[in-house]
Order: sequence, then C-alpha cells, then structure tokens
Amino acid sequence: MADGTSHVIELGEMPHDEKAEPLPGPRRPPGPTVRVAALCGAALLTLAGAAPVAHRPPGVPVPAPQGASFAIVAGRLVVADGPGTVGRDGRVVTGHRLPGGESLWQFVLPAGDHVLGLSSVADVLLVTTSPAGAGDTISTALDPASGTVRWRQAGYPVPTESGGVLFEMPRADGTGTIRSVDLASGAARWSLPLPGNGVAYRRGDRGVTEIVLVSADGRVAVHDAGSGTLRHAGRVPPAADRVSYRFTQVVADLLLVDGGPGVVTAYGLDRLDRRWTVPVPLRSAAWFTDCAGVLCLHDESGGARTFDPATGRQLWTDDRWLGVTPVDDRLLAAAPAIGLEMELATLDPRTGRVLARFGRWRLGGADRSAPRQLGLRRLPDDRTLVVALDLPAGQVRFRAVLPGSGDDCMDAGTALVCLRPSGGMVLWPVEG
Repeated sequence: MADGTSHVIELGEMPHDEKAEPLPGPRRPPGPTVRVAALCGAALLTLAGAAPVAHRPPGVPVPAPQGASFAIVAGRLVVADGPGTVGRDGRVVTGHRLPGGESLWQFVLPAGDHVLGLSSVADVLLVTTSPAGAGDTISTALDPASGTVRWRQAGYPVPTESGGVLFEMPRADGTGTIRSVDLASGAARWSLPLPGNGVAYRRGDRGVTEIVLVSADGRVAVHDAGSGTLRHAGRVPPAADRVSYRFTQVVADLLLVDGGPGVVTAYGLDRLDRRWTVPVPLRSAAWFTDCAGVLCLHDESGGARTFDPATGRQLWTDDRWLGVTPVDDRLLAAAPAIGLEMELATLDPRTGRVLARFGRWRLGGADRSAPRQLGLRRLPDDRTLVVALDLPAGQVRFRAVLPGSGDDCMDAGTALVCLRPSGGMVLWPVEG
C-alpha cells in the first residue's frame, strides 16, 4: 500500500430471499454474502499485513491530555482538555493547522471551568464549558482560524435548520429559558420561557425546525425555530400527576407523551390528533428515535424494536443488536464482538433484513449518522488497520495501517487524526 492506491471492496446486498440467520443443516458451500464478507476480511487483513509501516511518513505529534476532546472545524484541528484535567488550572483549547499540525492559537478557559463539548455552526466553533462546582454553562464562539473570541452566551447550543443557534438555559425545576442568538454578533434575538417539562424539538436534516413546549396541564405550543413565532397551539391530556410528564418527545411529525403507567401515546404534531398508543418498558429509561422512516424504541438493555409511525404497529424486533442508527435510507446496526470492536451491518428499516455485513470494527469519530464512517481494528505487533466504511454503498476502502493504537481517530481527508490512550495525538498523512 506504499503507492497510495485506493482499494475498494464491494460487499453488495444480500439477496432478497436470503435469511439473515440460516438454520444449521448439512454442510454446503457458503452463500454469496458470507463468501463476500469472508473475502473482504481476508483481503483487508492481507493488505494490512503487506503494508510497509516502516516506509510510512512519520506521524506529527500534537500535545493533548489523556481523554482529550477534539473536532475538525473549517479545516482546523481543535483540541480541548479532557475529563482528566477537571479541577486543575490552566485548561486550554488549541487550534492546529492540517495536515501539518502547526499550533495556530490557544484559548484559556476561565479558572475552574472544564469543557463539556466542542461543536460548530456555519464554521463558527462553539466551546461549551461549565464550572467544576455550581454555575451556569457557558458557550464561547471562536473563530476556528485565529481563535479570536467572537461572543459568549449562557446555555447549551442547539443548531437550527436555518443556520442559526438556540441556547437552552434550564433550571433545576425543569423551567428556564430558550433564547435565539445572532450567530455573527451573539446578540439575543428573542426568547421563550420553558415549562416544567422542558423543551422538545422537531428536527430537519441540519437542525431544529420547530420548538415544542408542553405544560403539565396538557397545553402544547409549537414555535418556529427561526423566528420564535407561534405556529399553532392545542391540548393533549394532562400529565397523570398534574406535575410533569414522564415522557415527552418529538419524533418526525409526532408528539409522544406518556398516557399512563407503561404506555406512550402519539399525537400528530400539526393538529394534535391522537394517532396510537404503545406499551413501553418501565424497568429502565426508554426513548424513541426516527430510524430512516420508522420509529425505533431504545432502552438501556439494548436490542432493536421498530414501529410503523402511521399506526404504532410493531414492525420487527431483534435482541442481537446493541443498537441501531439511521444512515440515509438504512440502519447501521452493531453487535458485540471483541473488546470495543463491534460486528457492523446495515439493515432494511421496515423489515430488519441484513443488507450488508462489514465485519468487526471500532468506529472512530462522533457522528454515527454520517454515510461514511471510519473503522479501526487492532492488528498484531501493536498496529491499527484503518478503513473507510461507505454504508449506503456497502463498501470498505483501505485507508492506512498505523503503528500503535488509538482511543479514537478522525479522517481529515489528507490526514488521520488519532488520540493515543496514554495522552497525546498523532497526525498521519494519508491519500485523500
């Protein structure tokens, strides 16, 4: 692989009549999907074994504490101190040029603060921090090229579909304020009071489109996320205890609230018309997500349960998956394998049928809904195989074999950025 040639291995889709889990029977030649998956794994491992690591351009070290947070924003690598630095002075956020890793700027956090997260809206870097003790969460907007502070706002940032940003300021009792902020200046544009149940959001492809406020007495107000204008209001049955709902969620075009112990009722968000009621487990926290056109019910025990959003009818269930995530028009599913590595597959959302199997990988990066993911696998002799997983196409593309191991890696196109378990980061130049 020293010539940088891109190797793509096509996994393909399972034939429509092939069962996901064939019953044991007489020995016979493996089916086409099993053969392709085995060839894929063998080919990748052969390529990995043949890769001359000694001839790879040396990695560029970047200072970072153990467990650091990092992100790629507007072509810059941004590194923030991790949880191991909580309670220490001098915590910083740094910006680095890619692919060379040169230090560009440094932002020092207020004394006693620690980083909760790094995010971006329209190429503006948002550093969300909180004091180690009591105090408000603060989000600071930085220019990712220079580290210049543009503005500060209290609260957690929530991007909107129109390219703006909202900030939540909850209080201990669940009330508080949600505020819209001008991204260029940080000036507040408008605000809304939060009811005791907090806030739910209707989301588009890039952010929030509507703000949904539900009071314990059943009042529902739906506001435009760009202007704050009230679009419509109505009622649903009040919370059983008249204090708060146990469950309030907006998923796709549905408002979901608990309709009594162990059940959730769906209402159409536009007219608040009752659609259906389904049981939910009481033994642990449960929540719904939009899963590529169906509803997924998740709880702490894992597994996958899907429902028809129009009728509430359960479509399929499968306990072998630890979880599923929508990616374009299919689901990314993960089953236990070895350590942090998972057996990955894509599924048909309406049937649960396996469309493609990718083998055993640990995913890098934070966005599990992206159509292309970075896959990592430990190799003998303390090496790491890195591939790009094209989930919609069912392809695995070789990226690199790196010396050592990493807690996490991101693909910056011309470099792989990896965090070392003991601290520090390395930038490895690669073909784009």
